[in-house]
Amino acid sequence: MYGWRAKIGLITPMSENAEHAFHIYAPEGVSFASMKINFPGPTPEGLMILTDQLEETAARYKGYDVDLVVFGCTSGSCIKGANWDKECIRRIENACNIPGLTTSTAVLEAFQALGTKKAAVLTPYPEATNEAEKKFLEDNGYEVTSIIGMDVSSIRRDGHKLEEADEYFLYRNAINMDLKGADTFFLSCMGLTTMEIIDDLETALKIPVVTSHQATLWSALRHCRVGAKLPKMGRLFTL
Repeated sequence: MYGWRAKIGLITPMSENAEHAFHIYAPEGVSFASMKINFPGPTPEGLMILTDQLEETAARYKGYDVDLVVFGCTSGSCIKGANWDKECIRRIENACNIPGLTTSTAVLEAFQALGTKKAAVLTPYPEATNEAEKKFLEDNGYEVTSIIGMDVSSIRRDGHKLEEADEYFLYRNAINMDLKGADTFFLSCMGLTTMEIIDDLETALKIPVVTSHQATLWSALRHCRVGAKLPKMGRLFTL
């Protein structure tokens, strides 16, 4: 029987990265359903359009047999400030009467679990979105020692698809980050493929690594009372 430990509903932008990663790395007995939101791109304006569709999309889960509904978008769930992730959760829960979660909430929970105080952040976002994410993290009590937006212009097939950013590209950008003063490295964005490089990055950087996919899966499992410890998923999954 599918989902005998937990059934999780996903709401994500138009990419298959989250489903692919979660189906591969989630423990046995956890299943996922998925719905998509049209995504104009990771600018503040595009993210506003994205989140304006959240409540309508979440409503489709009403009466559906899932334990949790996750808004799997980092920048979309933090773009409007410190409590925007909580507002997104409120909208999900009001729309479908199922407990909600966002990626930004999951990242905050991961930071708290790891004892993070200062984070270096790597993203594929434009500067305005990076500034919003930096403010979100700092308003929630975490110092951002540096935040860098990778130049993904050469790998974009259109205005917003990021799945062509392969492991080599992400790994090289990560190890070239300035980590001075940081106790955690955060690779942000659910549109990237990150699960495969977490273990190698922690070995290279010598500090805990948090990624949007990893934190979202970790938090979702724990909200569903699935306390699995997964090998090669970083220090977070050993807690």
